[in-house]
Amino acid sequence: MNAADLSVLNKSLVGQEFERSVSGSIEADQIIGYARASGETDPKYLEDGPDLVAPPTFPITLRRERWVPEGIPAGLMYRGMDAGKDIEFGVPVRVGDTLRGVGSVHDVYEKTGRTGRLVFLVLRQVITNQRDEMVAVVDQKMMFR
Repeated sequence: MNAADLSVLNKSLVGQEFERSVSGSIEADQIIGYARASGETDPKYLEDGPDLVAPPTFPITLRRERWVPEGIPAGLMYRGMDAGKDIEFGVPVRVGDTLRGVGSVHDVYEKTGRTGRLVFLVLRQVITNQRDEMVAVVDQKMMFR
């Protein structure tokens, strides 16, 4: 990948909203299934009833309509490497909640590594429930060289 390919990854993208998604009503079997699949053993994640809540990482299951902002070629994203996720947890997800996600470009920055220039793209998804309470903020980092 050459420098020209990376020129679309610049500070002018920061703040650009590129995606909105909404879940259906969250059901107990979704929470319990996710908890089992992720190895949870705490009954508050596994037993159906009024105290059932989703494990903190459950909001990352919210399906997104778009993964990248307009102006970034999808092919460029396939050449990037996952550089990790940061998740800030808010209120727990409960049965009956509806989740809303808003995706935006949070940051674009450069570093110099052993192999040269590295460009990082941070995509943020803010997830709220039907009461507009923050459920999670997920920062997905991608690295390009």
